[in-house]
Amino acid sequence: MSSTFVTSRLSASAPDSAPDRLPVDRRRLRRALSFEVIPPRSAAQAARMPRLLRFLDTLGPDYLAVTSSATSNWLQGTADFIAEVTATTTLRPLAHLACTAGTEAELLTWIDHLLGVGVRGFLAIRGDIPEGQSTVPAGHLPHADALVTLLRRIENDNVACLAAGRLGIGVAAYPSGHPESTGPEQDLDVLAAKQRNGADFAITQLFFDPASYSRLRRRAEHAGIVIPIIPGILPITDPRRLHTMARLSGLPVPDGLLARFNGISDPASARRIGLDITAEHTAAILEHDADGLHFYTFNDQNTTEDLLTALEQKGISMSSFSPQPPPRRWPPSTVHTKPTTKENHA
Repeated sequence: MSSTFVTSRLSASAPDSAPDRLPVDRRRLRRALSFEVIPPRSAAQAARMPRLLRFLDTLGPDYLAVTSSATSNWLQGTADFIAEVTATTTLRPLAHLACTAGTEAELLTWIDHLLGVGVRGFLAIRGDIPEGQSTVPAGHLPHADALVTLLRRIENDNVACLAAGRLGIGVAAYPSGHPESTGPEQDLDVLAAKQRNGADFAITQLFFDPASYSRLRRRAEHAGIVIPIIPGILPITDPRRLHTMARLSGLPVPDGLLARFNGISDPASARRIGLDITAEHTAAILEHDADGLHFYTFNDQNTTEDLLTALEQKGISMSSFSPQPPPRRWPPSTVHTKPTTKENHA
């Protein structure tokens, strides 16, 4: 009788990167603060962008995530926009990089170009499958964990250029489950694979229930996933924004949230209710000791400011997240100051 050797399936419940015991609490100095913007898609959007960037710069976020999509000319648009950001602000760009943006060979060229314009961090995602197809196109990396591996390989091949530093690599996490997932265990399997291949942190996709973030954190820790999981926050301004969130996340809008807008007809009242909901959810998320907050701005400065004001009213100040950035030293000031007495006698 022959013996059958069965190799156990690698599962998030026992990943090979799991430590012998759960890590002690991180000695975090402060929570991370970040924002996400979209490269301008029209002349009108480009004209408004400097004002938004100046505002975000005053908040001193840890990084500014820059999306990549067909409507903004994919990675060319991302690279051009990031070059502008690094030239005019102290913001630290994090470039979105999607498997669907190009073949592996094309991605290698674009990653090199992005490094050249100042990028030192990437958000590695699979991206949306092209309409009418069930998988990514031939020649493309299949999943984000493979993209993380590619980025770490590039990092290793360019140690001298990076001054022996590391690239920051973020990935996506799904508190309410990925639309294509078979269930919570597969979601954790995928997140564990991303960690195993070198991901540093995760940013969540949109979700409606703050408790789902807590559940993800708890299950991830028990599965040996120790990278920070940062909640993504999209300000709600009206019922249409809720339906936009549903479309982007693949989740139905909870009836209880829609009911908050019952009988409301004027936009100002709907906006106030929506921002109150967002602030309540954000406060609840922070009670679960989130490692930071990541705000999806949709390039809407007024709404971003209004949400931060709503959070301030709940005692949540962004000034407690990150320190102010150091003053810019380039380009040098054109104002000539009189030397001090000490300098005169030096």
